[in-house]
Amino acid sequence: MKLNRRNWWFSIFTKLLVMFFVVILPVYILAIEMNDLGSRIVRNEISKSMQAQIHFYNNSLNKEIDRMVRLQREYVNDNDLLSLSVIAEGLSYYDRSTMVKQFQQKLEMMKSAGIYVTKANVYIPPIQRIVSTEELSKTLSPEVLESLRSSRDEPHKSPFFYKKGSLFLREFYPSVPTSPQRDPLFVLETEVSVPQLQQFLQQIANYEQGGAAIVSSEWMIASDTNQQEMEPMTRIVREWVKSNSNARQGIKTIQLNKQNYITAYEYSPDTDTTLLVYVPESEVLGPLKKYKGFIIIMSIVTAAIIVLVSYWVYQVIHKPMTKMVRALRNVETGNLSISLHHKSRDEFSYLYQQFNGMTAKLKTLIYEVYEQKLLMQQAELNQLQSQINPHFLYNSLYLLYRITKAQDYENSLKFTKYLGDYFRYITKKTGDDVPLEQEWHHVRTYMEIQNIRFSNRVKVMISDLPEGLHSLMVPRLILQPLVENAYNYGLENTIADGILSVSLEEDEDEIRIVVEDNGAGMSETDLAHWNSRFLSENVNVEVSGMNNVNRRLQLKFGGESGISLRSRLGGGLKVTMKIQMMKGQGEQYAALDAG
Repeated sequence: MKLNRRNWWFSIFTKLLVMFFVVILPVYILAIEMNDLGSRIVRNEISKSMQAQIHFYNNSLNKEIDRMVRLQREYVNDNDLLSLSVIAEGLSYYDRSTMVKQFQQKLEMMKSAGIYVTKANVYIPPIQRIVSTEELSKTLSPEVLESLRSSRDEPHKSPFFYKKGSLFLREFYPSVPTSPQRDPLFVLETEVSVPQLQQFLQQIANYEQGGAAIVSSEWMIASDTNQQEMEPMTRIVREWVKSNSNARQGIKTIQLNKQNYITAYEYSPDTDTTLLVYVPESEVLGPLKKYKGFIIIMSIVTAAIIVLVSYWVYQVIHKPMTKMVRALRNVETGNLSISLHHKSRDEFSYLYQQFNGMTAKLKTLIYEVYEQKLLMQQAELNQLQSQINPHFLYNSLYLLYRITKAQDYENSLKFTKYLGDYFRYITKKTGDDVPLEQEWHHVRTYMEIQNIRFSNRVKVMISDLPEGLHSLMVPRLILQPLVENAYNYGLENTIADGILSVSLEEDEDEIRIVVEDNGAGMSETDLAHWNSRFLSENVNVEVSGMNNVNRRLQLKFGGESGISLRSRLGGGLKVTMKIQMMKGQGEQYAALDAG
């Protein structure tokens, strides 16, 4: 049935299409809104984190700088320094040299006490000398002295002095000159390590493309060695601080080179510096924006898939339904020979099968009868398998008692081991069937136990099981009853030269397990009686022994399988257990064993 314009809006295809879009569209709109909400939340959390981070680091830096300034001021009142700058001319060369050496050691202590101190100097104009941590003393040149004068006379809000990429902390004595032309008595100078400050800033900038900087009105130190790239950003931050004197800290978004940067800053009035941290917005919110793009692409792909799926559902549902309607109309006319077939294994396949079953009720009844027969056979099998003679347990325990009492410890150990293996096999719960290999091993163990019991009066022989039959599943405990009957009824009164053998013969469609003994045997009347019972279907399920085994074999492998008896040449009895194999079943078990 083809769609046309008249019934397009009322077709199943259109209804499915609308239904899918009504269900999916709100989900995608909600996903986009949640993505935008997540972006805002992440941005706010990052901003708060950056503000807290920059406040912590700025506070730590200011405390360290304040400590360095206070330490420097403590050295202003040093006696050696005052003596060198005030009464140096009245000192002997030795005393002056000693004072210089002592004060150099104090400068070393001041350098060691500061985290960011790389060098400490003292300029003493009265004696035209410079005492430094790097060298004991050198001459104070007029150029350096003039530079000190100019830096003293310049107004400074910050304790820092910046010159040619180096940063200094200076303390003049006296701090207020009596006249502009008068030189200071001495100048204490601490050089702040710019590389260590850059390492400090790199700790703050914990994003791959982010950065940090310390900005003053005259200089800047950035975590990135290429400071030119940060010039536009620092210029904007200076303008913020200058225009908002009350706003000591804040979060701003700066756009540079078509990229937005989330920038956090905090101004320190004591040092007249601003600490700022920036991070590209794309690095923080990039994954969320990519996810939003993915949602849009996913929406487009989903829309296309919805159209295809709706059309496919239309084809899968409408056509089989039309076919079913036509078939029902044929049934209404009395045509019961119609049969429906469906290639796919879906619900219509089930409906078609039920429809076909409705026209073939006899097959359904036959199937039900066959199933009931299988259930009855399984119940009978379970009942037969529950019949295990307990007499062997009593005889074995009494035999073990006699062996132990006779102090025959060697046979006692063997007998105990065999007996343990024997009872472990018959008591474990492994289901109705076991591999023939396990059953073969079990009967071998049983024969070893009986061999001890008969004190080697009976010679036992059991052939090796072919590898191709190891995995053949057989009912449990089908061999032991045959061997047990041979001991109990055939060889019980044998004094010497008893023979008991278990062998296997294999044909293409049949396996024969033969148990022979040279014991008392049976009369022809008894043989005929037992063989007739094996062939009869009216078996008393209460019996045990060979009749039990025969019935279990018939239930497992069919009526052609079972047990037959005949006299052995030379005396005794020959019991043959026949297992009828399906065609190719032997090769399957051989393949399993080879694998």
